[in-house]
Amino acid sequence: MIKKTVFLIVALLTLATGCSRKQVIPDDTLAEIFRDAYLTNAYLGIKHMPLDSIEVYEPMLKHYGYTPADFRYTIGNFSRRKSAQLGSVLRKAEEQLSALASEYEKKVTVLDTIRNVAIRSLSRTVAQDSLIEIKKLADTAKLKYVVENLMPGSYSVRYSYKYTKEEPRRNKKGKLLSPTDQLTLRGAVYVETNSGSTKNNYSYNLRERESIRRTIPTDTASSKIVIAFAKPADARHKIRKPDITVSDIVVSYTPDETMAIDSLFKKYVDIKIFDDVFFTDKADSLASAAN
Repeated sequence: MIKKTVFLIVALLTLATGCSRKQVIPDDTLAEIFRDAYLTNAYLGIKHMPLDSIEVYEPMLKHYGYTPADFRYTIGNFSRRKSAQLGSVLRKAEEQLSALASEYEKKVTVLDTIRNVAIRSLSRTVAQDSLIEIKKLADTAKLKYVVENLMPGSYSVRYSYKYTKEEPRRNKKGKLLSPTDQLTLRGAVYVETNSGSTKNNYSYNLRERESIRRTIPTDTASSKIVIAFAKPADARHKIRKPDITVSDIVVSYTPDETMAIDSLFKKYVDIKIFDDVFFTDKADSLASAAN
């Protein structure tokens, strides 16, 4: 990649003109220029920006006090300098890039560690229940489980259930009702906002048994998480003989990454410029004595 960068820079700078007296760029500085050019190319490649303009490199050379003409002259001079080799300059540039990569790799590792520690330290279980049984009509109030006082971040909801389906409905003559009149129960997990609307709705038809797992993002507008273990798919229908058992309910909170890092910083970095007494209304003891 370094050699490719060299050829690209040389080709572009060859197109530039200059009439001032040319300077030879020292090998160490030239290595830094190649290093910066490589990083520039990598950045432009990520951003999908064109690399075919001399304008990309002229400011970089100007930063070191040189012109495109100086660069051309220096590269051309390598063939006349017996003790100088372009390869050694490129190796220096590679060494500098390797050193930079190691430095940034350490920084990324540290930042990733801080992020993980912050999130883990503030993550917690906010609600749980081992068993909820709905066996009679009086139990149907238990069909809705609510978690309030939400914070920005995400909530993981998990639970298991067993469901015994009601017998098909029949008319007075014992004839089965049409399929559209049969009771179908659905479960749901959703967020209710401060305005009363709902979002991030996840719903499903109840089966004989299933384990539910759902992660729901929340923000400052989120008011509560509602878990509806069962409700008729058609609002006109009623549950007559419920037989639902819900177990192992756990709702866990994972904070927003930025908020977690900020909270960790406030918790462990206690920087004070003024003593707490400075902010109180208590009269100054020296002033009192003077009076």
